[in-house]
Amino acid sequence: MKRKVHIRLPDTLTVPVLRHAVLGVDVLRGYARLCDLALISRADIFDQKTNPRGTQRDLSPKHARDAYLYIRNEEFAFWPEIFLCVRDANVISVSTPDANGLCRLTFKKTEIAKSSEIKISRVDGNHRLHFAGGDTEGYEPITKVVSFCLARSLTLDEEIKLFKDINNNQRRMSTSHLDNITTRLTEEEKLKYSDPPLYIAKKLATDLSSPLKGLVNEGGKPSAIHPLPLRGLKTGIGYMLSRPTNLTALEDRDAQFKVIRNYFLAIKKWIPEVFKEPQKHVALRGAGFWGVCFIGAEVIHRVLGSGSFQTEAMLEVLRSGKTWDWSNNGSFKGLSGRGGATEISGSVISEFQDKGGVSVKQLFKQIMDE
Repeated sequence: MKRKVHIRLPDTLTVPVLRHAVLGVDVLRGYARLCDLALISRADIFDQKTNPRGTQRDLSPKHARDAYLYIRNEEFAFWPEIFLCVRDANVISVSTPDANGLCRLTFKKTEIAKSSEIKISRVDGNHRLHFAGGDTEGYEPITKVVSFCLARSLTLDEEIKLFKDINNNQRRMSTSHLDNITTRLTEEEKLKYSDPPLYIAKKLATDLSSPLKGLVNEGGKPSAIHPLPLRGLKTGIGYMLSRPTNLTALEDRDAQFKVIRNYFLAIKKWIPEVFKEPQKHVALRGAGFWGVCFIGAEVIHRVLGSGSFQTEAMLEVLRSGKTWDWSNNGSFKGLSGRGGATEISGSVISEFQDKGGVSVKQLFKQIMDE
């Protein structure tokens, strides 16, 4: 989207506001032109490579255009308030409130516009503000007045939490982005017990020893190089842990992670073509990936039961069956959802050869000492 280079702004914008606390958050609430709110604020878009500390989901241009056309063309219209957050207190000034909390808020518009940093972030309302400022070719500024709410003195984690709370109860945002935010807001030790599948999925996505590192989309813009959504990975791990097996007998989450990591290392050796060209295969997407996870529960159960937890032992089980075509038009074409995943796993597992084994408890120390 082509942006205009020069936007003429008055040095400041002053509006009357009411200061109060909303559910424990100190805020200023008032009214301003939509174009002014657009030009004094910016969205902090999450990108797992270039902006991993970003708070906002990826913008939907269609949703932003629809919002622009709605407010421009509708005479009788309404929007809930825009929610902004001041990250640099120096770009605003607030007069002393009167007995009712009424005061005057001044934005230093020129200073905000010149800065390369985000001085005022958009917690809620990015799609409504995106085209409203008049700084995109073909989109005139929207001068209609809307209500806004401005929070101050929030930490980045607090801002992220409010973003999650608001958006998870409105327009459904990327579930992977929601999961990513959850991992950022939850202490690792707590996450182990509050959401084990997410804890293990996040480690598989980020640990240097994991074959899935670099393949997981953690909530940014969809990309061919990140074919596996974090939510899909979490769901798959949940399937692996959904029934009692030798894997679930390992109650330590880090031990489970190591074993599951070894399984995916075996998968990479078993079907390397999938990792070279994931978009041409189903094993890292949707039902195909969930099928791989269901298969993993069985493979891991057998290997742990035979006295091992190593990749080569898992690979031996995988190779004990028949060869399958994991391409998009191959053996599992047309299968979808959990039902499709169950069908995939059932077909693959039925071809495995079986072996006896030993107690899982005897392996625990070896796994943790690895």
